[in-house]
Amino acid sequence: MLRKVLIFSFLLVAVFAADVNGQGIKLPSVGGAETLVLPADKAGFEKDFLAALDPGKDLGISAENLGKLATKNKSFVSDVMGIMGAKGSDTDKLSKIGLKNTDLTKFVNELLGASTAGKYLEKVKKQMGPFKTKYNLAKLLL
Repeated sequence: MLRKVLIFSFLLVAVFAADVNGQGIKLPSVGGAETLVLPADKAGFEKDFLAALDPGKDLGISAENLGKLATKNKSFVSDVMGIMGAKGSDTDKLSKIGLKNTDLTKFVNELLGASTAGKYLEKVKKQMGPFKTKYNLAKLLL
């Protein structure tokens, strides 16, 4: 009986030990390397970012306004990619991205009206959620 308890205990400990997952260690960047740079997968970031800005069809936005919004979103993503790919300090990049965010928010409010714009921006925030862990840069947008 004692032998069965010991074997069962050993197996139980082995199962729990095999199922433990540790958190990965992130080392801080060394030197004065810039932290606000484009992700390695630039095309994937751009595609994911544009997809997160897509309003979908459930907000009742007219086709004309959807076209204008899509055009503005593409230029916004292009501008952000340009800012992040350019040389400069992190504070300069942050201020430029902040201005672009403000510009996009103002455009959306003028185009869609306060109520629909609020719904759209809330939807974008939800769609950006998964990308904030995948791309640290996404935390700075909208």
